[in-house]
Amino acid sequence: MDIRLIAFSAAGSERALKIASDLRQSDSDVKCICFASPRYADNIDIRPVSGLDQWTRESFFKSDALIFVCASGIAVRAIAPYVNKKTEDPAVIVADERGRYVIPILSGHLGGANALAHRISSLSGGEAVVTTATDLDSKFAVDTFADKNGLFITDMKLAKEISSAVLRNEKVGFSSEVRIKGKIPQCLEPEDEGSEEEGTSDHIFSIHIGKKNDRKNTLLLRPRPYVLGMGCRRGKSFEDIEKAALYAVSQSGISMEDVGIFASADIKKDEEGFRMLCRKYRLKPVFFSSEKLAEAEGDFTASDFVKKTVGVDNVCERAAASASQGGSLVFRKYSKDGVTAAVALIDKDNLEVRFE
Repeated sequence: MDIRLIAFSAAGSERALKIASDLRQSDSDVKCICFASPRYADNIDIRPVSGLDQWTRESFFKSDALIFVCASGIAVRAIAPYVNKKTEDPAVIVADERGRYVIPILSGHLGGANALAHRISSLSGGEAVVTTATDLDSKFAVDTFADKNGLFITDMKLAKEISSAVLRNEKVGFSSEVRIKGKIPQCLEPEDEGSEEEGTSDHIFSIHIGKKNDRKNTLLLRPRPYVLGMGCRRGKSFEDIEKAALYAVSQSGISMEDVGIFASADIKKDEEGFRMLCRKYRLKPVFFSSEKLAEAEGDFTASDFVKKTVGVDNVCERAAASASQGGSLVFRKYSKDGVTAAVALIDKDNLEVRFE
């Protein structure tokens, strides 16, 4: 997870450093970069920023989360020109310089701002100030559920209507063709898959692969069972990486909405273009050591050059196969301008969703 923090005072800079340190220690996959006004960027771990607008514009499209350690008004005005839609915007959080309050102000559910705010507050001893209704009442939120389970929400309007129904204490029906784990919330009413009769709920959400809605007020949550495996030369641009990814996916007869996992070698963990791709399409990044990639079973397109530089003869196919949990390659290695891509399909029997 890429997180950028910015502060505008000495105390704020210290708080930003503390938040970044806590997050890094709690999760090795978190990457935090701290910024501050030049007069307060006197620490080797804080980068100077000359203009807030430029910083916000760049960070908004390159990071998973932005944390403003300052007054909330500064943050609101800074992000206003770049707010687009909840399925794409990054998480945005405001924290005060004393560490008392952590406030998610954008992308609370799908972007993970609420969860990140709770995480920061638990590490710092402060309080997360969450204002979304379902969180205030500890109610089931279908968009949060979908995000945590890597499901694609086909209709955000219907998702909002389902959340409203839950808040009105109405029962919401649901059905699923993938395995269910965890305790089902009381507000949900499982519907009989084999029955021709409709359930009693006015709203329902359905977890199915590629199925079309044939009932009014039914929200389809689509599993994303495909894995995009990629490799690249160091420092390749996001544009080249995205172009290769979209080509491989289209040649597989699917769209990016069907892809849930991005896989590569662990030496590519910090490749900015890969991280931006995962951010834009909300892909779960998975990285493997060369030893793990070598253990992948199957017939792969070998390259002596890749073996010399990475330690294994193929990255994109092996990574896709490894992340697919024994699934199958549906599109073999595509190579263009120093970028490689392959696509694998997770076996349906390995798909599951979990209620917490």
